Amino acid sequence: MSMEEISKLASKILYHKRKYYDGEPEISDEAYDSLEDRLRLLDPENPVLFIIGAPEGGKVTHDIPMLSCQKAQGIDEVLKWSQGLELYIEYKIDGFSLSLTYDGGHLIQAATRGNGVTGDDTTIVAMKLSSIPKSIPVKDRIFIRGEIFMPISEFQRINSLEAGSYSSPRNLAVGTIKQKDLSLLEKRHLEFFAFDLLGYAEEDTLNERARILMNWGFHLAKIDQLADPTKENILRVFSKVETERESLDFEIDGLVLKYNDSKAINNAGATAHHPKWMIALKFESRGKSTEIKDITWQVGRTGVLTPVAELEPIEVSGAVIRRATLHNREFVEALDVAIGDQVMVIRSGDVIPKITTVENKGSNQVRLPNKCPSCGFTLHKDGVNLVCLSEVCKERDIQKIRHWIKIIDIKGLGIKNIERLYSSNNIKHFSDVYNPELTESKLISLLGKNGSKVFQNIQRSRKLPFHIFLAGLGIESLGLQMGKVLAKHYGTWDELEKTKVSELVKIEGISDLTAGYILEGIQDPTLGKALFDKGVSIDYTSDRRRVIRPTKSNLLDFIGESEKAESIKEPIDDEVTESKGTVYVTGKIPDLTKKEIKALLERHNYEWASLTKTLDLLVVGENPGGKKLEKAKKYGIPIRAWEEFYSELE
Repeated sequence: MSMEEISKLASKILYHKRKYYDGEPEISDEAYDSLEDRLRLLDPENPVLFIIGAPEGGKVTHDIPMLSCQKAQGIDEVLKWSQGLELYIEYKIDGFSLSLTYDGGHLIQAATRGNGVTGDDTTIVAMKLSSIPKSIPVKDRIFIRGEIFMPISEFQRINSLEAGSYSSPRNLAVGTIKQKDLSLLEKRHLEFFAFDLLGYAEEDTLNERARILMNWGFHLAKIDQLADPTKENILRVFSKVETERESLDFEIDGLVLKYNDSKAINNAGATAHHPKWMIALKFESRGKSTEIKDITWQVGRTGVLTPVAELEPIEVSGAVIRRATLHNREFVEALDVAIGDQVMVIRSGDVIPKITTVENKGSNQVRLPNKCPSCGFTLHKDGVNLVCLSEVCKERDIQKIRHWIKIIDIKGLGIKNIERLYSSNNIKHFSDVYNPELTESKLISLLGKNGSKVFQNIQRSRKLPFHIFLAGLGIESLGLQMGKVLAKHYGTWDELEKTKVSELVKIEGISDLTAGYILEGIQDPTLGKALFDKGVSIDYTSDRRRVIRPTKSNLLDFIGESEKAESIKEPIDDEVTESKGTVYVTGKIPDLTKKEIKALLERHNYEWASLTKTLDLLVVGENPGGKKLEKAKKYGIPIRAWEEFYSELE
């Protein structure tokens, strides 16, 4: 039998092995055993015969945890970390980590990093990659760590065949691996670069480990070695790689620097999150130039207008960007930006679009509105902002209603339904959600059959935890985190209502200005009192479960991101320009409920949002919905694995 026929037989065994572990066997156990017996007779050393468990799809516990890599903020931090020790330097490849297990000289298992303790079994992928040796001349049980990625040339080839369906090589690589169609691994070329060797006879340096890996047939990401890691030398290597970046056939986003000496590595040790003997130095986000087609001014719930640049669509860091915030009036004037200008767009933190400079000035001058685009009221300059002070402004009122509904989480009342209820004069203020006239039959007549669910959700929201009630009022500087602080410090609404500015400012993180905003809002009869009058009440028990007296140490956990961010793709509010973007998480996340995931995102200044064209990022957990992945690819939305996203959050 030829080698090609042996390869086909091995692929057939892999296919049926996975179908068995998926609970969808297509052949009997006897028929499967006969296939393995035949392969064992023809090629007794074939690595497929040595696979442990499922070839892909299950969970693998790493014998040695796969920790994250700490990230430096700049050259100076790297210099301090290096301690003058000899450094081993690698490309920071924009792929995802893989751990290979060899035993008895054979590759027996491959798994993704996952959460560092357990990962997804991807043995079948490893078996298909020519850059991963299936056997090595060592009988010990060893582990080889590395990065799997798709070459840029391969990405371009596939995209040319499929009408530009994919946003980035990394996203396409992830999609290829997660597909159950085994033929894709034959049609799409993936690569693997090794970056660590564990469990083998201890070598004195990483450089010696690298030599061993190369002798076994692995490709490496190593680029340099620094015996004298001065600031000038580190900067020289960094600048050289940044210059060569465009000529590489794989995407990189920086360097990884490691202590070269094994003793230094052992002495450095590790935290629960990352080894102390390695650090990453990332490049600045790469931007691209595009034209501003229009500038729209969106009215937020406090009346502040936020300018948004409508852009000629352009792909930046794997996502198609059509809009970007211009922050406020002062930013527009300082940047001297106008319709027709060519501007530089980056993705801040590789998530949210940001305009940095005007690259080529067009013929138009800066034009600021003098009338509110929603109600026509004359605008007022307030510091860096333009503000609508009209008593009645449709867009501002709708944003106030929308804010309450989002914080309280009344499902079914999206922006379109809110506009419908506003235009029909049923809801003009967020307290009107609880009007007795807004019956179930009334909502059904206005919203269709979904009205019944909306009605039930409204009724369930009539009793709320104290901190959520406070955050929903839309008081400036009083978001969910500040709401938690106030709910812990003040036992009831009455206590908070009777407080003074002098008392509020004693709480760490509350300035005179913030205290003034809070007290003015609490005492405003159109906010809390309006809700109480409609039958809304506060459940104080949930906020009393853990009483914390405010001190500097424990309040730091609550203060910092004081507002739940608004996406720049939806109406932008004045308090939300620090948002890192909108995120949707699909698939199962071990040990976390949906509410806990949302809370985690909010704590790090992300906003949970629906999977629409305007989403900034799709995060993928276990067993994600195929349709959601397809939809994200279609819209050009970046896709990232939960484990990687989470490690960066923490």
